[in-house]
Amino acid sequence: MTDFSEPRISGHNIFGGRQHQSDTNTDRSPHSIIDHAAFDAYTKLRQIAKDYNCEDTLVIPQLVIVGETSVGKSMLVQNFLGFPCSFSETNIATRCPVAYCLRYNSSLADNEIHFSRPSGLRPEELADHLKNYMKHIEKTTGFSVEPYVIEIQSKHYTDFEILDVPGLVGGDEDPKRREAVERITEQYVRDPKFSIVQLKSAEQLKSNAYGIRCIQELCTKNPAKYNKSLAPRPDYRSQTITIQTFFDTFMTHNTSATAANEGLEQSIQDFGETYFVNMIFDGYSFSKHNFEENVQYLQNLPRSEKRNVDRW
Repeated sequence: MTDFSEPRISGHNIFGGRQHQSDTNTDRSPHSIIDHAAFDAYTKLRQIAKDYNCEDTLVIPQLVIVGETSVGKSMLVQNFLGFPCSFSETNIATRCPVAYCLRYNSSLADNEIHFSRPSGLRPEELADHLKNYMKHIEKTTGFSVEPYVIEIQSKHYTDFEILDVPGLVGGDEDPKRREAVERITEQYVRDPKFSIVQLKSAEQLKSNAYGIRCIQELCTKNPAKYNKSLAPRPDYRSQTITIQTFFDTFMTHNTSATAANEGLEQSIQDFGETYFVNMIFDGYSFSKHNFEENVQYLQNLPRSEKRNVDRW
């Protein structure tokens, strides 16, 4: 177990809502999000369900996070975890889904994070651990549909599961990799137990959004493009939200208020439930800062988003 100040809370609306994000009170204490009495009761109920082998009756919210490479999927995951977990090394890519199972544990101290799986891991070790696991997958099977499970406990988490799949790859540069990633993505976006969070760059038009078009095809094509046994999911849009990243670039390209508002309205029409975020401000680079500084950056991010959206 490792201490650091105030881990972020899973399930908290970290970015505010739509273009009215500045109205969201992101300065409230994260400790007010959880009703501890309710979660204590839930924890006891979960233990009873486990004892009687009926855990499936307690449904835990599950998200699958999808999108093209370099659109901010890892940054979104880190916001839920409250600490950095992404790795960056030339020629080392995500080779399988990573399932982050966040678990509420009221017995932990305020700033304790406990890894149940892999046991004994510390938050500052997770990025290297994942990097080494992806190297192993690359050398053995190349890619894997099976998720690698990370189970983490905190008194500031709700029970919540996030599946982060490899980033979609467009173009013909590496068709084998593109096919492998699409096969993995198809497996989970067609599963109705997952709500879908799709990410794209805010400045990317619908007609140029390869990742969004690909997700639509992987959800609805009948029969499925890869695994023919998977049923189509024609209603996937009703269980999907779109997070549009790099909002500063969008604003740079829309210098007039009229153009910006029209662009925002068009995006909401095109993509439905939509949130606009930035996530990286002032050229911040995780690789140039230590673990504690990056934790602090993540904790400050909701306020940074609110402040900059107000300014924009």
